[in-house]
Formats: sequence, C-alpha cells, structure tokens
Amino acid sequence: MEGIPGPLTKEQVTHWQEKGYVIVSGLIEQALTESCKEHMLEIFKDTACKDFGSDGKCAFPTCSDLDRVTTHENLIDSVSQLLGTPDILLTQSDGWCKAGHLDFGSQQNNDQRFHMDYGNHTFLHPTPWNEPENVAAIVYLADTEITGGGTAVCSREGDEDELYQPPYINMPGNGGYWEFYNDRTHAEKYFEEKHPEVAKFRKKIYDREVIPVYKPGDVLLYRYDIWHRGTPVKVGHKRSVINIAWKKRDSFWHLTWNPAWTQWNYYGNIERVLISLSPKQRALLGVPKPGHSYWNEQNIKWFGARYPGMDINPYLEALKL
Repeated sequence: MEGIPGPLTKEQVTHWQEKGYVIVSGLIEQALTESCKEHMLEIFKDTACKDFGSDGKCAFPTCSDLDRVTTHENLIDSVSQLLGTPDILLTQSDGWCKAGHLDFGSQQNNDQRFHMDYGNHTFLHPTPWNEPENVAAIVYLADTEITGGGTAVCSREGDEDELYQPPYINMPGNGGYWEFYNDRTHAEKYFEEKHPEVAKFRKKIYDREVIPVYKPGDVLLYRYDIWHRGTPVKVGHKRSVINIAWKKRDSFWHLTWNPAWTQWNYYGNIERVLISLSPKQRALLGVPKPGHSYWNEQNIKWFGARYPGMDINPYLEALKL
C-alpha cells in the first residue's frame, strides 16, 4: 500500500492498517468546519436525530458547504492512501445531529451496542484484514468534550487478537442472531439470556473500548470491520457530524447507501455542484477520469454541452498523452 501520495503520515496510515482506525486533525479547514456546523444547527434547530441519518435533509448532494467536505480532496487523497489506489467511489454521505436525551429504547442509538458496519453495506463478509476494500469516516463538527457522543472504538491488536478472528458474526443482525437491538443494554441482555458464549465474547470488547475526545474538524477514519459504537450525547446538547464512506472502484458488491447522486438532476443545483468540482472530485461520483477509455473528443464535447461552464480541457488534454 505504499506509493500513493497524500496528507496522511506513514504513522497514520500504519495505525489505520494495523489498529483499524485513525483520528486525523487538519484535513478540513476550520472555516469550512464552522460553516457546516452552523448549517446543521440551523436545519436541526427545532429537533435532532434520535437515530442515524438526516432523513435526506443533509444527505449528499445538499448544494451547501457540506458537499465541499464530502468531495474534499484531502479526504479523497487520504482514502487513496489507505486503500492503496486512487480508483475509489463515494458510497455514503449524510450529515446528522444527534441530541442528548434519556430514551434508551431497544432500537435507539443513544447508547449503542458494539458492532461492525459492513452488515448493511454489503451482502458479503469482509475480505481478509490485509485486503481492505472500504474506508468510512466520521467528520466531527462538534467538540465532544462539551457535547459528549464521541464514537467508541476497540482497536485490533495484531493477527492473533481473539476479538478479530473471522467470521465476524457476534453481533445483532449477523450469523443467525436476527433479534436486532441497537441499544447496548437490550442487545447485551439478549445475548446473556440466549447466547451466553457470545455475551462473554462481547464483554471483552467493552472491556477494551476507548472513547476519544473529538474536536471540531477531527476525522475518524475507520474500517467496516472494526468494533465501534455510538455513545450518549449529554442532555441539552447536540453533536453534529458528517458520515462518509468510500470503496475501491471495482468492488461492486459494496452498495451505495444514499439514493443515486443523479436523483435530483434537472433543476440546476446538482449540475452547478458538478461543474464546480475538479476531475478528481467528479471521479468520486462515477465520472471517468481524464485519460479513461470512455473519453474521446466527441464524448468530451457532449459532456461540456450538458454542463455549460464546465472546464473540459483536462479531459481534452489527456487525449494527447
């Protein structure tokens, strides 16, 4: 996985590769972070999300500064470093605002159970540890020292780590454990009563959990096969984040979480977003990069005609190489 330039240090890449996650500061500009936070708090000023996601309110594309984070080249380059290839696609982007409350119902994510994310992104089991196909990220817009709600992680400690021996099925919703509970207390009670051997395994995960303090602009880059969970936000506070995910371009078995990026075409807003992006950023959404076999002079000119004002020169220049 060497040879891909980007903003991550060698130590940060190694931490992600070996531990399953890394927390990075400085990838997103402070002014952009603050703008996104204000945008989110305005949208959720009268309410907030008790479960994951914004119900479409802040799902990409939003035609706001949230899109600038989703398509940020520092994130693109970081993911390319981690996956060892520049050929990646965006599969998820949704900003949401988690509120502090005292509802600990069975399906609430207020105090979440430990889990891995792969289960609702693909029908398959994760590939071997040294062959990762995805990167997920949580971009923090809040200071969790104030709000609470920091994502807890349980890092992988080497090839012999008993908590990371596949298959990864010791969680609600996998391996025949179809009584799904999102809440920690309900999930662990279910396993204690019906599958005590799994309960013992899962207790070891909780015993090793770490809840970092995240500052505005911090990015938690993690894998679909890392144990993690959401923790409670303090009552009276709101914690805003943007969840983003990517995959290797050719791993079609990893599905796109959001509705199709093109769903809201025809009204000019999404088109203006596409026009503003660089070729690298457009490639994240499925537009072939300059030099791809799809492009010829005719296709490039037609592409430019569909999006007046788009700079098509990078695509034309690549034909000469």
